Amino acid sequence: MLFTHGGDLAEGDREALVARSIGVVDGPVARLVVEDDALTAVELADGRVFDRTAVFVRPRMVPDNDALTELGCEIDDNGWVVADATGRTSVPGVWVAGNAANPRAQVITAAGEGSAAAIALNHDLIQEDIALAVAAARVPH
Repeated sequence: MLFTHGGDLAEGDREALVARSIGVVDGPVARLVVEDDALTAVELADGRVFDRTAVFVRPRMVPDNDALTELGCEIDDNGWVVADATGRTSVPGVWVAGNAANPRAQVITAAGEGSAAAIALNHDLIQEDIALAVAAARVPH
């Protein structure tokens, strides 16, 4: 059984669920009914009650990026920091990795993105050092 909790469900998705004998219940969920420390039902705002012994709730991903937005990093329409494939943000010298910019990033993905950001950052620092060394070599001593 799927409780839409007031969300929209595409007609094709609804049809597919019903075809698989998965009930679709529209309307906001008011509460989970728990008795003796065990789930017994789901109650909707309109008073309907559905016996259930287990529920799965989709997590709502919310960015925790206050420090990045305070630095002026661009964010997308959903509040996630915008970054290129290396993690470079719109603020020079600021990179991001993991779920500060990617709501699907779990530990292994975040580690890979952190590695890509570190490589890009190191590259930029080396390029800056080379530019400074070239400029210093051009100055007569």
